[in-house]
Amino acid sequence: MISYRTTVASLLTKSTRKAHIATGAVVKPKVVVIGCGWAGYRFAQDIDKSKYHVSLVSPRNHFLFTPLLPSTAVGTLEFRCIQEPVRTIPGLHYAQASCDDIDYIHKKIHCTEVYKMSKFSMEYDYLVLAPGSETNTFNVPGVDGNPRIFFLKQLHEARSIRNKLIESFERASLPSITPQERSRLLTFVVVGGGPTNVEFASELYDFLMKDVARNYADLLPFVSVHVVEASGHILGSFKSSLVDYVEKLFESRSIKVRLNTTVKAIKDGSVAVLGDGTELPFGLMVWSTGVKQVSLIRALDAEFSKGRGGRLLMDDKLRLLAGPDAQGGKPGEPLGEGTVYAMGDCACDSVKPLPALAQVAAQQAIYLAKTMNQNSDLFAEAALSTRNGEEPQSVVHKGLAQVKPFQYAHLGSMASVGDWKGVVDTSNISQSMDGPPVKGFLAFLLWRAAYWTKQVSIVNKIMIPMYWFKSTVFGRDISRF
Repeated sequence: MISYRTTVASLLTKSTRKAHIATGAVVKPKVVVIGCGWAGYRFAQDIDKSKYHVSLVSPRNHFLFTPLLPSTAVGTLEFRCIQEPVRTIPGLHYAQASCDDIDYIHKKIHCTEVYKMSKFSMEYDYLVLAPGSETNTFNVPGVDGNPRIFFLKQLHEARSIRNKLIESFERASLPSITPQERSRLLTFVVVGGGPTNVEFASELYDFLMKDVARNYADLLPFVSVHVVEASGHILGSFKSSLVDYVEKLFESRSIKVRLNTTVKAIKDGSVAVLGDGTELPFGLMVWSTGVKQVSLIRALDAEFSKGRGGRLLMDDKLRLLAGPDAQGGKPGEPLGEGTVYAMGDCACDSVKPLPALAQVAAQQAIYLAKTMNQNSDLFAEAALSTRNGEEPQSVVHKGLAQVKPFQYAHLGSMASVGDWKGVVDTSNISQSMDGPPVKGFLAFLLWRAAYWTKQVSIVNKIMIPMYWFKSTVFGRDISRF
């Protein structure tokens, strides 16, 4: 008799649950997204808010179009035209806070808001981790907290670089400054030879050749630009013919590229001690030598499976995998019964890890949002099961078994190298396509066209060409404020 009642109750519960889902009477599953970078912002855009209650938590209240960040650091573009406010996404709930901890057993995250540092918690049915990464200094002495050394991952960092750049020229123009100090102030060091730093060095060259030559002509002989790269060449992921082209271009511009060289320490706050013992006094240094995990990811313990570089491990459907100390699941299986997902720099596939690239993060976001939209009934049923204390995520596991795993499609690499020139590497786009490398003016046009079309809002699609026109015809703004 007890068994009969239990069976009937179970059938009634399942029947009621399906009816609620079909009629839309059930409360929408709560999806919480951590981070608003290339993965988090795109996912928040694409997820169907009529089917899910979507909240986004991030200390930064805007999406940043990072490929154009070097342009803002010298005034080619203005800061606001490469960002998109998070709250412009319709139907999204936003909290400006940082996530400190994840309780995947009780499906909660613990956060600290950015203003008064008060604590609060948020419940979720599904959690999407996309907090991005931060610049890695490799614990080089004298880098962290140095007012002359800047990273280049956020808008406030680009603004600081721009202000320091103008300050260097204004100070160098003072009559009380000695020639030796003037040379130090106008020595600019770029640490790292990746695309971001190559583009910054190129933007800096354009700024020097046009705006400094016009407004600080007497200071131009004191200026020097150095690029310090630990490997044997810059633009490591690009085709060798394009690398040679850019290295020769930099040489012709008197940009000193120091290959197979590292920065061992910063002495007296303004002297870079290189690996061979050479001392290089500088006025401004831009440091972009790779990434490391943010504090949230670093703090996650052995309950979470981690791989190389501390990145979280996930399966081919972007579900986080349980670590050796995980509760309620076996190591290597989806964590939290498949309710925790990850995208972007913070995680990688346990079998085939992908590089920390913007296009990887964006494609993962598109895939996960599409998966959840197309299988919303499964996700809703599983969420309601969990709330009713029943077998939770088995429904989703069975449903997702038919979903194709995530497949990354490489779209090529490109970089602007200054003076209306660029490089575009279309190799390895697919097994059947290995396009020729493009360089020079055509590559520059492709670079600008590609990034213009990728802008999110029509406002920025209008403003960016206007600032390109303004900086070309009238020059860059050299005001410091």
